[in-house]
Amino acid sequence: MTLSFRKTETTTRLINPFRDFSLDEIPSEIRFDPLTGQTGRVFNLPYKSEPTDWTDTVKRSRESFCPFCEEALEKSTPLFPEDIIPEGRIRVGGATLIPNLVPFDKYAGVCIMTRSHYVPMEDWTRDKMKDAFRASKRFLTEISKEDSNVNYFSINWNFMPPAGSSIVHPHLQPNCGEVPTNEHRLQMEGCRLHRKNTGKSFWDDFMEAERANGERYIGEIGSTFWAMSFVPQGFLPDVWCLFQNRNSVILAEDSAFDAFLNGITGVLKYFHNENISSFNLSIFSVKDDTDFRINARICPRLLPRPIGNSDIAYLQMLHKESFCVRPPESECPKVREIFQNL
Repeated sequence: MTLSFRKTETTTRLINPFRDFSLDEIPSEIRFDPLTGQTGRVFNLPYKSEPTDWTDTVKRSRESFCPFCEEALEKSTPLFPEDIIPEGRIRVGGATLIPNLVPFDKYAGVCIMTRSHYVPMEDWTRDKMKDAFRASKRFLTEISKEDSNVNYFSINWNFMPPAGSSIVHPHLQPNCGEVPTNEHRLQMEGCRLHRKNTGKSFWDDFMEAERANGERYIGEIGSTFWAMSFVPQGFLPDVWCLFQNRNSVILAEDSAFDAFLNGITGVLKYFHNENISSFNLSIFSVKDDTDFRINARICPRLLPRPIGNSDIAYLQMLHKESFCVRPPESECPKVREIFQNL
């Protein structure tokens, strides 16, 4: 195999007051992402997340104005111009997709996932998510027909305030445009470089290597492939999903999305078991690049200490370096067991 999972191991020595001021050695790793080359720091520290009680947060959000609730939606949310979405809003089942007042890309939507103001993490099922993802796919498909210059697509989900969500009411954010985000660009460059150096697909080599290694391999559902990320993107390990045979969400069948959502329910069960109550999810896709594959990352988010500090600090924000306190290899068996019972 031509793909490697490179890491540098190091040890920090100190006199530890929590061990009677004896000499202590703390091991850590610097890992190199096999696709993008980006580095991340991985530790194995005794961190345990505590359950989050969202009762007060949800209560306050109900008492304040929510534009996504049914009684306000029609009067308080924008419409697409007729030349983009003739009906102004996209409706699929219980989901409604509207323009985003903060346009993160040339075309930016907000998909209100459900009429319910709050859905606990443990209550999400494939059927509860399905309408919103289908509406998002329809939005991106319609835009690609209208604007041939659009080449980059994403579907994003910030679940609850630690993940950056300013509105509790569940919503996705599908975006598309002509300029990729940094992560999107690095993924594409990595695919092309791997093809140039090896003559092979990065994604095929990656899946073969992870299956053979087994330490981070979770399993496969339909046409989707699941593994823990070798270089975690957050404070706790994240999960990576690949659509094995599709490079664009606008061409992916509903069955592929159903398989993806089945896997998401498994990831959310793992999060719930670990007292993780917030997450970011992003699906990356292109229009016409056969070397690319649709891929998604689901990253835990949390407030690590009772004072309410963020899990992102200078290292991630300014140095662009991820920092994780648990090795993904130690978490993988927990997720794999859940997937085997889906």
